[in-house]
Amino acid sequence: MNHVPSSPFLRRALPAALVAAALVAGCSSSSDKAETAAKNATTPAAQSPAPGAATPSPQAPPPVGADNPALKDFYAQKLDWAPCKADPDARKADSAVAAVDRKLQCAKMRVPLDYGAPGTKSIEVAVYRLPAQGGAGSRLGSLATNPGGPGSGVRYTVTKLAASRPGLAERYDIIGFDPRGTGGSGQVDCADGPLMDRLQSIDPTPDAAQVESAAAVLKEFGQGCAARMGDLLPRIGTTEAVDDMDVLRGVVGDEKLNYVGTSYGTYLGARYAQRHPGRVGRLVLDGLLDPASDRMTLAREQAEGFELAFRAFAKDCIGKADCPFKGSVDNATASMRAKLDKLSASPAKVGKRAVDEGMASTVICAYLYSPQAWPSLRVILKSLYAGDAQYMLNAFDAYSDRAKDGTYKESSLPGYFEINCADGRFLSAAEAAALGRDVSATAPVIGPSVVWSWAADCAAPGADRPARLDAAKLPGLLLISTTRDPATPHVAAARYKEQLPGSSLITYDGDGHVAFYRESSCVDHAVDGYLLEGKLPGDLNCD
Repeated sequence: MNHVPSSPFLRRALPAALVAAALVAGCSSSSDKAETAAKNATTPAAQSPAPGAATPSPQAPPPVGADNPALKDFYAQKLDWAPCKADPDARKADSAVAAVDRKLQCAKMRVPLDYGAPGTKSIEVAVYRLPAQGGAGSRLGSLATNPGGPGSGVRYTVTKLAASRPGLAERYDIIGFDPRGTGGSGQVDCADGPLMDRLQSIDPTPDAAQVESAAAVLKEFGQGCAARMGDLLPRIGTTEAVDDMDVLRGVVGDEKLNYVGTSYGTYLGARYAQRHPGRVGRLVLDGLLDPASDRMTLAREQAEGFELAFRAFAKDCIGKADCPFKGSVDNATASMRAKLDKLSASPAKVGKRAVDEGMASTVICAYLYSPQAWPSLRVILKSLYAGDAQYMLNAFDAYSDRAKDGTYKESSLPGYFEINCADGRFLSAAEAAALGRDVSATAPVIGPSVVWSWAADCAAPGADRPARLDAAKLPGLLLISTTRDPATPHVAAARYKEQLPGSSLITYDGDGHVAFYRESSCVDHAVDGYLLEGKLPGDLNCD
């Protein structure tokens, strides 16, 4: 079973996100149904109004966000900003990132557990800020960011954005928050090491017995999440994250939200625009996840996107001394499929452990997120073809946050699962098996694994509710799409543009996941100009 990150719904938090989710455990157990039936049996039937009596009007839903008086105290809170503890990863990065991390400020922000009952219980989420470096006279406000996942913490992204685009950091406070169940906001933990191992070794090309086994693993994992998460479980989805983000907007004193979202972060931004349209400022969405597409469409398109990325990698690989493939790209895909089939039938032994198809597929997907990772992927695959799976195992452990003792204490995978469960963006084991077989005709190497990354058994499943963006309620946004993006395929760009004709679309002709502050000065210049001046650049083609 492949778990990839940082796309909308790719499994973990690489630069993309194979969405997860799956076998829907019943919304209520038989005992729940019995209790409901008993209650109904003892509840007086509703009385019809007397002739001539006025029919009561349906109660209007409460206002959303800052317009709701019950949320006044949350929006009025003052954050206790203090220097953050050092982030070891940031301090080991390049000097610009390390310098920003030393200036970063941290705080905790209080939000309602349930926005429908804000007076009952509150929780805290971790928030981050780099104050504008140019001084109060040039400050434009705050610029929030989210890197995707879902399940990823945000701190490093705040640091990286500020270090990469110093012109923005001069004029804006760069801010962000760890969504519920991630990073410093109560990171979700659902399973011990052995169960996590079994979860990530689910075979993406299963026979009937293996589908049943996969369903059992997913169910055990979902039950573990339910047992450990308590009342947070049904309140961890994107709707809650959107409302938390609006509280942050209000708390830092901004009338409008200025925002850069990548991968799943585009879905978060789009959902914010749907729910708080009057608060939308300058929004940049890079690596588009369409809120109007359903889970089956997203899973299929993502499978095809990763396959396209693998073919681009293979084309670049062939002819290089360290490439295991010979001949054409079609030869390479056939060879890779045969190697994965062999790992499915007979995992490659590495000491007391073994590398199976699910683990190898996870690594391949992870290294397709960026062309800068392709040389390393060539080395890993050439070693695998030579009969040595050690490099593949090392890469899997590093990507999946598996520690030497076999635990996954730093893994963002549980958060990825449960956020997508709450959003209803998941497939059952049976659905994943059927769709995986279907996509194997057009995406034979990576397609089935990507589809299975959407599989989960959710103890508190939400409903998948695709919804179009309403351009009449929104200003123009800045949209960015990469032509060979594996995790958020370019096909979504046309649908976004059709929904938001007044927005600008930057098309980056390139490889890898997302484009802003990566490799293209064309993209960077256009985004900086929009965020600093407020003027959309029009549709652009960049390379």
